[in-house]
Order: sequence, then structure tokens, then C-alpha cells
Amino acid sequence: MSAENINNFSLISRLFGNLFYRSPNDPVLAGVFSWLQQKGLQSVWALEVDKDTQAAIDSLQMPLNLELLAQEYQKLFTENGVPTAISAYDVNVQEFVDFRAERAMPAVESADHFGLVFLTASWIEDNLSSTAAQRELFERFLLPCANRFLSRVEMQASLPFYKALAVLSREILAAMADELDEESVSE
Repeated sequence: MSAENINNFSLISRLFGNLFYRSPNDPVLAGVFSWLQQKGLQSVWALEVDKDTQAAIDSLQMPLNLELLAQEYQKLFTENGVPTAISAYDVNVQEFVDFRAERAMPAVESADHFGLVFLTASWIEDNLSSTAAQRELFERFLLPCANRFLSRVEMQASLPFYKALAVLSREILAAMADELDEESVSE
């Protein structure tokens, strides 16, 4: 993966982490949906694009009703749908908090959220030049819950947006995990 692709990984991790972490009507996401509709994701997508990937990217970039998407978010992630808590996937939250603290990451109110693990990957990429920290995050926290979480999102989402977000999340995480494996072999 080139330096540009790694920077794009950080941007995509931040984007996807926030989309899982926050309701679509959260003010933090105010400009995100406009950026997506302007084909912003297409311009930074770092991986090869096949027919299925393109369909998923298109699903994230299509015009949508934010109120309906917020209802979908509520149904999926807060009304007994898909647990966003990493503890629901047997990840030790205190160990995740300690991992973040050891790297001087900003404290958060609750670290028990899949979206925050994604956001942590972006923070490490942007603020630490540590492949070891990134690898540890993937091995201990992100990958142990990602497949189960993303599979449940794909199965339970009724709108294409969150199904596509899960598909693309899986792709970008697999590519970065492969990159980390390659770097560990060459060390």
C-alpha cells in the first residue's frame, strides 16, 4: 500500500468510524453526507474496485433522506438491533481503554463502541508512526469484533447505506490487516 493509500486508510477509517459511532443527524456529520454525494468516497477509495465494491460505494454516495437514515440508525444500533458495544463481542473494554491511554489518546466518555475502535485506527495512523500499535489494535480489538459486528449490520440493515458501509468496512480492514501482516514479515 502506498503512502497515499495509507493516508486514505486513515481518512476512510475516520469516516466509517464516525458513521458507525454517530447518528446521521449528529452535527459532527453535517458536511459528511454532502461530501459523499459529491463522490468524495470514490475519490479517496484506496483499493481496487470490482462490480460489488462499486455498487457499495454508489450506495454510500447516493442522495438520501437523513431522517430515514437516522431512523435506520436508531433501529439498527439502539433498539436491540446490532450491538455496537465491543464488549458484546468478547473484547475487554478496560484493556482497550488502557491501550488508548498508553498511547496518550484523548479520553472518551465510553470506549465500549465499535466505531471508536475504527476511529482509534485512524488516530494511530495520523499521530503515531507505529506499525506495532496498529497491529496490536487490529489483533486485540478490531478484528475480534469486526466480522461479527459487520455481518450483523449487513443482515439486519434494511436500507442500502448501512449494508454498503459494512461491506466496504470489511474490505478496507482486510486490506490494512494484509498490509500489517506484510510489514511484520519484512521486519
